[in-house]
Amino acid sequence: MIFQHKYMLIAALSTLAFAPMASAQKELEGDNVTVVKDFDARLLDANKVNVSPTLPPLDTTTKRQTYSVPPHPSNVKYDAPKLRPIGIKAGPKEQSYNGYAKLGAGVPTSLYGEGGYYFGAADKFDGKIWLKHHSLSANKAVENQKFSTTEGQINANVFLKNNLAVEGKVGYIYKKVHFYGYDHDTFSFADSRIQQQFKILDVGGRLYNSKRNDFDLNFSIAPNLYHLNDFYSNKETGFDLGFSATKWFAEKHALRITIRPDFTSFTDTVTQKINNIYLQPSFTLHTDFLQLKIGGNFVNNRDAFSIFPDATLTLRVWGDGIQVFAGATGDLRKNTYRSISSYNPFVEIRQTKLKNTRYDNYFGGLKGKIDWLDYNGQIGYAKASDLALYQTLFQTGGDGQQLTRFYVLYDTVRIFNLQATVKLSPIKNLAITATLSQNVYDTKTTDTSEDQVAAWGLPEMEGNFSAVYTLLEGKANLKANLYTADKISFRDEFGAAGKSGLLYDLNLGGAYYFTKNIGAFLDINNLLNNKRERWYRYPTVGVNFLAGITARF
Repeated sequence: MIFQHKYMLIAALSTLAFAPMASAQKELEGDNVTVVKDFDARLLDANKVNVSPTLPPLDTTTKRQTYSVPPHPSNVKYDAPKLRPIGIKAGPKEQSYNGYAKLGAGVPTSLYGEGGYYFGAADKFDGKIWLKHHSLSANKAVENQKFSTTEGQINANVFLKNNLAVEGKVGYIYKKVHFYGYDHDTFSFADSRIQQQFKILDVGGRLYNSKRNDFDLNFSIAPNLYHLNDFYSNKETGFDLGFSATKWFAEKHALRITIRPDFTSFTDTVTQKINNIYLQPSFTLHTDFLQLKIGGNFVNNRDAFSIFPDATLTLRVWGDGIQVFAGATGDLRKNTYRSISSYNPFVEIRQTKLKNTRYDNYFGGLKGKIDWLDYNGQIGYAKASDLALYQTLFQTGGDGQQLTRFYVLYDTVRIFNLQATVKLSPIKNLAITATLSQNVYDTKTTDTSEDQVAAWGLPEMEGNFSAVYTLLEGKANLKANLYTADKISFRDEFGAAGKSGLLYDLNLGGAYYFTKNIGAFLDINNLLNNKRERWYRYPTVGVNFLAGITARF
């Protein structure tokens, strides 16, 4: 206990106190000491004192604490997470090729060559070069039935700092056709007398952002220039400067604006100019069940403004499977020598005046994608003011020989259209595409003699059906294609109006790679030997085939 330890301490102190006294005592005589009585030290009983500790009183007052934390914004950049399957073995990676080539020949006499190559260096630059030539001569069967087309293009992108990129491109087209639309039993023409050549040089560029920037703003400045001249010294120059910008909100809503000056100058005996300036703003709203685009197309031509809507509404009735859409659009479309001769290379441009076509279009329909089926069907109504029509022109020379050509005239036409497109893959490796369009033209818009009897040169019905089947793990493929057109209006040499019958063109083909780099192909065209006349007095080539080799590297 505690008090026992205290008694022992007192005894020890007492022993130390009497120790000096013992050492100073006078020495006793003799060597013997007799102890008379044992030392018996006793301590008196002491009372236990209990000491109870106490806690200090609690401080119940409330004090307000103020904390000052200085702001410290941190800009942390990190890559987006990548999701990878666990426990699933990756499939074999398909080998990629930078270049390809295709060379062939056929009957009637024809040559075909096409090739391209891609080149690049990581994120510094990339580009490609492409060349193509196709010529055919059926002169032995139909005098002067022959054509030749050679074209090529090279373009490159250079990637700069701050996510900027510059693109440049140069292209050239050389096309040669012959006017073989005449009575071959009665007349004969020399090659040099009825040939036409088109030479087109395209030069363009673009400055744009190659990657997403911090402002979610995409922009592009794209100047383009072309120059066209033909065998008869007709010339046309076109310049288009396109500026476009798109601002994204919440990564799905888009505000777009496009400003595009488009200038065209054509010269034969006189000079014609068509200069349009386009301003096209729009906003597109995306939600889970709808997409709504609201915008306009404002076009200036010769200080006169044309205003068109640019609106489309799409409702997702059943996900991507069933979508209902409707819209209203419009444009001022230029009819240039380049666009006219691309549609009809047998046109006589000296008889033609170039114009804008005002096109107002309203449409609605149904579209969707369900597993292996992708479809789109719509019905529409359009009013085309100054629509380009292609009327026959019969030229008679001093020797009495008559040659069929075409010239462009314009009329206001109402167009009722029904069209459908279906893409499906019912079995593995089989892809089928079908497109069908039916037009009903109404040229009686003013009830005057200026109204045309028909929409000359435009088909009322067109269809394109194709199928491609891939087999042997991609080493071979088989393909089939059928093109149809019906009821193309024309006026014959006696002035009577007529319509063509059903035009159909069935083609079969296939390709096979003997090695991973070398293969062969065979195309059999117009298998049914249909001598259809897409343009009056110009029958197409009958059965013809093309065979050759292909390479990829």
